[in-house]
Amino acid sequence: MTTDRKIFKEFLNPGAAYTPIPFWFWNDQLDKKLLRQQIEGFQEKGVEGFVLHPRLGIPKDIEYLSDTFMEFVAFAVKEAHQRKMRVMLYDEAMYPSGAANGKVVELNPRFASRGLHATVYEEVQFPFSIKLEEDERIVAIFVLDKKEKEYDPGNILCIYPEQNNDSYTILNKQHGIQIESSEHHLMKNKQIIVLSEDYTNGTIRGIHYGQDDGEKYAPRSADLLNPEAVKAFIQLTHERYKEVVGEYFGNTIVAMFTDEPDITGRNSKPGYLAWTEGFEHELINEGYRYNDLLSLFFDSANAEQVRQDYDRAINERMLASYYIPISEWCLENNLDLTGHPEKSDDIGLLKAFHIPGQDVVWRWVAPENDKGITGPHSTAGKCGADAARHFGRRRNMNEYLGVCGKENTWNLSAADMKWYTDWLAVRGVNLFCPHAFYYSIDGVERSHERPPDVGPNNVWWPYYRLFSDYMKRLSWLMTDSVNEAKIGILTLNNQLPWKMARYFFENQMEFNYVHEDLFLLNKVKVIGNILKIEQQQYEVIILDDMQLEQFNPRVATVLYNFISQGGKVYVISSTLPIKQLKQIHYLSYDQLEKMGPFSRFQQIQLESRSSNIRVSKVWKGKQYFYFIVNEGEEPFSGNIQFSKDIPTEAWDAWTGKRHSLEFSENKTNLHLGYRESIILTSTINEEAPLRLDDSTKEVHTLEVQLVPSRKDGYWQYSGLQDWQETDELTYYSGAINYMLHFQWQAKKADMVVLDLGSVYEIAEVHINNQLVGVKMWAPYEFSIPKQYLRDGENEIVVRITNNSAVAMDQQPQPSGLIGPVKVKVIAQEGDLSHEENISSE
Repeated sequence: MTTDRKIFKEFLNPGAAYTPIPFWFWNDQLDKKLLRQQIEGFQEKGVEGFVLHPRLGIPKDIEYLSDTFMEFVAFAVKEAHQRKMRVMLYDEAMYPSGAANGKVVELNPRFASRGLHATVYEEVQFPFSIKLEEDERIVAIFVLDKKEKEYDPGNILCIYPEQNNDSYTILNKQHGIQIESSEHHLMKNKQIIVLSEDYTNGTIRGIHYGQDDGEKYAPRSADLLNPEAVKAFIQLTHERYKEVVGEYFGNTIVAMFTDEPDITGRNSKPGYLAWTEGFEHELINEGYRYNDLLSLFFDSANAEQVRQDYDRAINERMLASYYIPISEWCLENNLDLTGHPEKSDDIGLLKAFHIPGQDVVWRWVAPENDKGITGPHSTAGKCGADAARHFGRRRNMNEYLGVCGKENTWNLSAADMKWYTDWLAVRGVNLFCPHAFYYSIDGVERSHERPPDVGPNNVWWPYYRLFSDYMKRLSWLMTDSVNEAKIGILTLNNQLPWKMARYFFENQMEFNYVHEDLFLLNKVKVIGNILKIEQQQYEVIILDDMQLEQFNPRVATVLYNFISQGGKVYVISSTLPIKQLKQIHYLSYDQLEKMGPFSRFQQIQLESRSSNIRVSKVWKGKQYFYFIVNEGEEPFSGNIQFSKDIPTEAWDAWTGKRHSLEFSENKTNLHLGYRESIILTSTINEEAPLRLDDSTKEVHTLEVQLVPSRKDGYWQYSGLQDWQETDELTYYSGAINYMLHFQWQAKKADMVVLDLGSVYEIAEVHINNQLVGVKMWAPYEFSIPKQYLRDGENEIVVRITNNSAVAMDQQPQPSGLIGPVKVKVIAQEGDLSHEENISSE
């Protein structure tokens, strides 16, 4: 299979449709001139869109959704329109979504978030009065035995609303209820538990000072399970945007972004579960009794099942009351709904999204400590991507990098930003939403509100075009393509297991998450021994530490049909069940070491095993691509083997370069450095240069002399050292130029390489006033084109940029060019033996 000659050019310059679309924090006094300048700056760096995001720091005289505020919105949208850029509107001020900065509750106080809570009473004297808050409603009252561990739902007396016992009478009073009994007092081994529904006093983070978490004017969150409250939210927010900028819907304005709506709100009263008026009837209609509601708060034999069904019911109600109405409004108005739910594995809620999404924030996912492959947040990348695959959505989005600096500071290196981008792309994300570009960093209240700025106010901004081009190329690769995953991991709608996912990642086996709702929506088709969902075809289904009984019976019906036609279902668990179904294969985790039944699903075979190499094989039209990522902290080098679809060429999405591959018995050598990725494919070989093999070459080094300079912005010292060792640079973030000289006389070199040694953190290199390149992570090695060199003295200027955290956090850390600096000359053996001024390395 060979690609069309145009496809590499398309890959190099995919176009604005694949642009990153960052959050643009509007967080200060707005000025049209500055708005225009920033939009121009975005586009100059290859950023062809933005999410217009009101943020903490906007002054109170620019009230959210007011004429003044909307005038700035209209201006920014018009500026984007003139530049053919893309805009997403953010539906809140600030977050979580659904409150319209408190305007929903201002419109009707009964629209405030509500929750269910439990109160335990002991040593009660009758008649017993319970005072209720305004709009508080009793859901159920129980009399039961005290228990130290768990309750027995079958041995609980519900005295309200069922009133199954003549010993108790419930009387409604003006501000509460009164319980009367034939007994004078409650027996010592008994207690009364009251479940009541009340306002949670939850809030959101607002956009004006005084509106943040815990502050006096924090806006009240809305009851998102109440359809009337959501209608008010849409009327206040979405219709207001339509009124002002509706003419741009479907062209410049492409989507509405909803952000982690929280039913109870932030900082809600402790012990409250998501609820709304009359919600208990939805559980009762599902076959539960009032007694079972206690299991939401207290342990019992059926607590796990009750809580699972409660979660299902809440999410179904949330879909019906919030996500679907907003999704339908967007569809009617030529917009896509994008954004993400509150939790990292809420995959079932994504069916309402036209561009499913998730977020990766707070460094919950990170390069260190296996955070990329362990824990519930490690599923966030595939959550949105797999939802898109199975719902037939072309794009999926991830909001990432927010508070992802080390220790939640500005200390996010360009190398780590690259790691996060690769981490998402190899899992299938194809729309990158960097969090965030700050309109202003004036004052710590702005600069350190969910830092860092990953755009214009970061020291790496001069080089951001490298990142925007890279994101575009990866977005292009992962759009309109189908990954060749033959393994599906079965999941609930709100719980994505990660143990088997880790195993598959570490062994270069591709999988997708297949969630419960797909079966109930008839998205799953059994075709022979294949489970087909949209364009995905699975030969194996995995239950990771779960049992079929946890799922809707429809799931088991489909899977047994799949098994009967030759499909394979595995239950993999730390504790295997005593009762095992014959049709299903059972394995314990320690039986996976030999890889057994899954080895045939390896996309590539590594001669030297590496648990840090990730692979996604996708088909884009009739062309296949292997996207291979090094997620580890060390370089990888070794032979890789392909059993089929053998590639002939390597494409580097970061540099835009390509080279041919050399194979022997279906094997080729792969070298992936720290923070590197590569794309392998089969193409018309004549277009690609052959990579130089330096394994049999002779390597020599040239002497390099540091030249101190008194020019502004240049290194003035006679030796290389950490900036932190000089008083004036201890808290400096920015760039410094280093001038170096070397003598060139060798004529027969095949390659000349500049090795800068240790660098913190970005190096831009010029040779004789010619740009050689930019490196943002080790190894800091640059191939110097021989035509840039001249006989005699050659001048190197190295521009080093350190980390923004040094100045922004007043956090000293290694900075500068440390070296040692070498110029390496690589040539055929013997070619350099008679050259002068060359020393053997």
